[in-house]
Amino acid sequence: MADEGLPLVTVVVPTFNNELTVEACLRSIVQQSYPKIELIVVDNYSNDRTREIAGRYGTVLLKGPERSSQRNYGAAVGHGRYVMFTDSDTELTRNVIKACVKAMEVSDAKAVIVSQISKGETFWAKCKVLERRCYVGDDLIEAAQFFNRRTFLAEGGFDEAIAGGGEDWDL
Repeated sequence: MADEGLPLVTVVVPTFNNELTVEACLRSIVQQSYPKIELIVVDNYSNDRTREIAGRYGTVLLKGPERSSQRNYGAAVGHGRYVMFTDSDTELTRNVIKACVKAMEVSDAKAVIVSQISKGETFWAKCKVLERRCYVGDDLIEAAQFFNRRTFLAEGGFDEAIAGGGEDWDL
């Protein structure tokens, strides 16, 4: 896929003390098959090595106090036609951004749901794997992560009064 004419995608990753997971997340973003990505990490003043690690992969900005304000800030300063939000403990499959762009470009959709699959070998990790598998394809449980940036901003983004979860479904 040649870069010319392709829309820029801003990927926003909110972080806070995620030094154990952030590198795998960011690596999965920069290794996407889609070539036009602007990576913005919005850190909530971590006191571990999160910012240092993130700085090797993209732009690091500071903002808090919650994930919603971090996401909104990243979307506002980004330049992409589209914006994707992913958490710092998530790894993206290689073609997910390419598939999201294609879905947006061939339809009049304003957002795309990206199913998340968990992995792990411990008992509780396997429970999470099973739980996530039950969500795949259920639009009442899964929430959009990929948006037309202009629409996202016009809608006011995530409700910053909602903390600790639920802001995805609210939007």
